[in-house]
Amino acid sequence: MRLNRRAFLQQASLALGALGVGGTALLAGSNQYQQALAKPARRKLALLIGINAYPDRALDPGVAQDVALRGCLTDIDLQRQLLVHRFGFQPVDVVTLTNQEATRAGILTAIDEHLVQQAQADDVVVLHFSGYGSQVQVQGAAENSSLHLAWVTADSHLPSEDSPALADLLEAEVVARLAHLATPNLTTVIDAGSQDAGYLRWGNSRVRSRPTVPTGTFAALGDPSLPLGDPLTLPWPGLLLRAADTGRLVLESQWEGFSAGVFTYALTQSLWAGPPTPSTQALIQRAERYLQRWVGADQRPVVSDRLPARSGPGVYGLQPQSAGAEGVVLSSGSDRPLTLWLGGVPPQVLRYLQPGSQLEVTSPTGQTIPLRLESRLGLKSTAKPLASANLTLATLARQPVYERVRVLPQTIDLVVALDSQLKRVERVDATSALAGLPLVTAVTAGEKAADCLFGRLPTGPAPTLTAALPGATTAGPKPGINLPPESSYGLFAPNRTLLPGTMLAKEEAVKTAVNRLAPYLQTLLALKLVRLTENRASSQLAVAAVLETVQPQLRPLEVQTTERRLPEAWPLAIRQAQKSLATAGPLLLPRDSRIGYRIANTTAQALHLLWINFNSRGECTALVNLSEVNPEEDTDQIPAPRLLEAGQLLPQPRDGAGWAMPGSATWVEAYLILSTQPLDRCLAVLSGEPPSLDAGFRPVPKPLKLAQALLQDLSLDPNTEGKSAVQDAYALHHDRWTTLSFRYDIA
Repeated sequence: MRLNRRAFLQQASLALGALGVGGTALLAGSNQYQQALAKPARRKLALLIGINAYPDRALDPGVAQDVALRGCLTDIDLQRQLLVHRFGFQPVDVVTLTNQEATRAGILTAIDEHLVQQAQADDVVVLHFSGYGSQVQVQGAAENSSLHLAWVTADSHLPSEDSPALADLLEAEVVARLAHLATPNLTTVIDAGSQDAGYLRWGNSRVRSRPTVPTGTFAALGDPSLPLGDPLTLPWPGLLLRAADTGRLVLESQWEGFSAGVFTYALTQSLWAGPPTPSTQALIQRAERYLQRWVGADQRPVVSDRLPARSGPGVYGLQPQSAGAEGVVLSSGSDRPLTLWLGGVPPQVLRYLQPGSQLEVTSPTGQTIPLRLESRLGLKSTAKPLASANLTLATLARQPVYERVRVLPQTIDLVVALDSQLKRVERVDATSALAGLPLVTAVTAGEKAADCLFGRLPTGPAPTLTAALPGATTAGPKPGINLPPESSYGLFAPNRTLLPGTMLAKEEAVKTAVNRLAPYLQTLLALKLVRLTENRASSQLAVAAVLETVQPQLRPLEVQTTERRLPEAWPLAIRQAQKSLATAGPLLLPRDSRIGYRIANTTAQALHLLWINFNSRGECTALVNLSEVNPEEDTDQIPAPRLLEAGQLLPQPRDGAGWAMPGSATWVEAYLILSTQPLDRCLAVLSGEPPSLDAGFRPVPKPLKLAQALLQDLSLDPNTEGKSAVQDAYALHHDRWTTLSFRYDIA
């Protein structure tokens, strides 16, 4: 890496002038504006480090696996686009070190020259590292040795008898350099792990930690500038957002067309998706919702907050300069199409977003320009204006992009990854058996993004050095636990979390297991389809819902609101629930709890209402809002749907007794669908015994049919006599429906 400070500062001045961005661009409110006039504008500096390409000598040579990571450069792109387009960083102030640039010396030099030497008091600084992390055993001058956390750099190598020195970058060294910052407004993001798991793959994901703990010497160990205390619990300055606690799994996963660290993707998704969160803890809780869905409970981020007290909420010490969006226009000009960044589109939607989908962008003059999606590669896409716009397209650069019409294919498969621990003959048999199931595709683990994993219980590697050290933990199979050499077959989340009820205590043939699991696979596909309707951030309706416990005490658990079209004020009950959730924790409910909802419709039209629940045992239940039936009338007639009227706040259940937890399930995902159009096809699927609000949730024997009916109902165009507006695809208009989702675990 070459940093020419004089040229760097000259480029910064030119960029600021060319972009026409003033120092008050991020300020909102007259008080902040007056404060800005009285003092110099805050500068925002970022150093983003990502390493995919590692030499074999940096990791254990005994690990016969591909050591290269896949998602660290994507992480850097995710952060850079977020910082520049959502938080107003100037591109010239965001320095990146990737692959061979990110040597030990290069990282320390960049910290000194770009951050320490340039940051002034009250400036904002962001430091991000994505790559392999490690625990290292540092031998002291005496016989004592200590464990340290380290970043594996591009020029790292394992110590040997001939060369016993450690070549990693100790986190203690980074902390020592950052201690010289003139500003306390520092945020550090570390998407690297420290679990010596003995392997580099975990299910369909890659592990971002060195599989062993090297032991060696470190020449600077006696440097008085290094912080004192336990190296594993260093008091990191400012705000530290770490992908997982020491010794826990840190993963990167595949999505359609790209890989990324699950923590970085969850974090940036949370910051693109909506308005600024009221606290760092609330931000992490939002990110945890994504992590829970993608990798289960294996990875839980941790926060260390030593930022100075702030007068108001903010992330990275800043308020976003724009509202939440699905992306941004990266470039525009006279030559079309436009290039878009879609880092804010939910990944399950981005995977299937089809050409013909519509987005919109607002010009600097306030003109709304509809766009048609032409193509997509990874997180970037191309789009063209739907009509000739009376403006210069170059002015659209850096403008936020919003979803307008979501076009999805009518044929969507459930992708099942075959665990690499299966024998070759088992994978062949599983591929053949799964090919006989409709809408199911089998792939090799790690080959592409998958929805679940088919395999056996993992036996795990032999215990490594960390397992014998005090206070060490692992997220995989624990040493000392005698697992059977081979279990029966079952289904796992992509991160190898066993899906309850999918494994037997006895041995069985692969084909027998696949046939036994077929109903569960159909339910997983139904869940996948329903997830594609989530649109809290992009819906143009203004609705809100509160999930609350009724017993053992009345307490709000979570509030979900649409974020695109906000009313002047939410109903008092919604605002009170939002306020009381300022310090709310993860949703873990006692099994004897009873829950209820309150739903607010602040739009100007009545809405049709449907609940769909899925739980950990592969069960689906549904609930519809039906009018009462006169017993003297024809009982074969399906009751008419009861609408949620404009301006209505509806508590459910009406009797206030609440609904009980479902059987032995350990988690529930609940989807609340509100539509301006009738949900007739959904009612037809449920017509055998339609569940009503008065009767409570009822089992859905064919959840896939219900999910397909939901997509059909939402895609019908009232202007084309009940037909879909797009042939051979679902076209979902965001001004016609909202899907809010809730997830809670059951103790």
